[in-house]
Amino acid sequence: MDVYTVKFYKKAADFIAELDERIKEMEDSVKALGAEVEQLKAVADRYAKLQSLLRKFKPGEGGQSASLEITGLSIYIDPTPLTKYEIYSQSYAHMLDLLSVLKKVREVANTVISEGGLEGAPIAVQYKQGVPVKLIVL
Repeated sequence: MDVYTVKFYKKAADFIAELDERIKEMEDSVKALGAEVEQLKAVADRYAKLQSLLRKFKPGEGGQSASLEITGLSIYIDPTPLTKYEIYSQSYAHMLDLLSVLKKVREVANTVISEGGLEGAPIAVQYKQGVPVKLIVL
C-alpha cells in the first residue's frame, strides 16, 4: 500500500532547507549503519560457518531467529548474528537508495526553485512513502 501525504511550506526555500536537513541526517545514519554492517558481517560469516558445521552432526537444527509478529511488527529477541546482519543489510541498502533519490529530488527542486525565482513562493509538496514526488506552486 502506497502512503501519500502533503505538506505545505510558506516559502519554497523552507522545503529545500528541510530537504537538506533530511539528507544530512540520512547521510549520518547511513554512515553509522554502514560501519555496523561491516562489523557484523565478519561475525555473521563466522556464525554461518559454525552453524553449517553443527548441522553435519545434528541435521535440521539451527536456522534463523524466530520472531513474534504482532499486527505486522516482527519482534526479535536476541537474534542470531545472521538475522541481525540480514535486517541491518536490508535497511542499509534501502537507506542508500533513499539517500540517492532524495539527493536527485533536491537537485531538481533546487534548480527549478532558484532559476524560477520561487524561493519566497508558497508551495505544497506531495510525498509518497516519505519521498517528495510532486511540487505544487500555490
